[in-house]
Amino acid sequence: MAEPWPQAVLFDLDGTLIDSAGDIADALNPVLARAGLAPFSDAEVRKMVGGGTRVLIERAMAARGTAADTELAQRLHADYMAAFRRASVARTLVHEHAGELLEQLRGQDVRLAVCTNKPQAITEDVLAKLGLGTSFQAVVGGLETRPLKPHPAMLEVALDLLGVTANQAVMVGDSGADVAAARAAGLPVVLVSFGYSRVPARELGADLVIETLAETIAAVEKLRLQRG
Repeated sequence: MAEPWPQAVLFDLDGTLIDSAGDIADALNPVLARAGLAPFSDAEVRKMVGGGTRVLIERAMAARGTAADTELAQRLHADYMAAFRRASVARTLVHEHAGELLEQLRGQDVRLAVCTNKPQAITEDVLAKLGLGTSFQAVVGGLETRPLKPHPAMLEVALDLLGVTANQAVMVGDSGADVAAARAAGLPVVLVSFGYSRVPARELGADLVIETLAETIAAVEKLRLQRG
């Protein structure tokens, strides 16, 4: 008898399972204000999320015409990290159907992981505060010693922690970085259309794009059938 597929699903976090733009903006804007830089709306912040906290600061500085100031970038990043740790879920929302999806997958004995460029400690704190911490057998966030997506290292670590191979897993994300990381790690990838990508999800080269997390199971089944 053929084994069930997939054995594991790897999820991006921000933009895929949760909408954290409000809290990111609330941490970022006071830091920018102290440096004399104008704030960003939640909608603007959504277009800057996805490459990790240092990239967020770089994009914010570039938008305000100060991208070449390395000393300022370091100070803003340190201040932003301190601010975000203090209040990381005040306005963060779990996307519709996320909880039911995770519960359904766990009920099918599918192993679950989060692979996010958000810093590791903050990721674990956010998941715990949102009541999602126990949903995942592996949480792989950003570390100074580990490359961020689009490098495949995070996904490879998650696969190892879950005890599965790339052929037994699928990635669900919202960005080109998720697609590139999945391709490099050898996983098929499903993108949500409502995430933080600056490029429309259907233009990023994913295997499938879904409009809501409620479509995830059907999308995974379609991939299974395509695999034969």
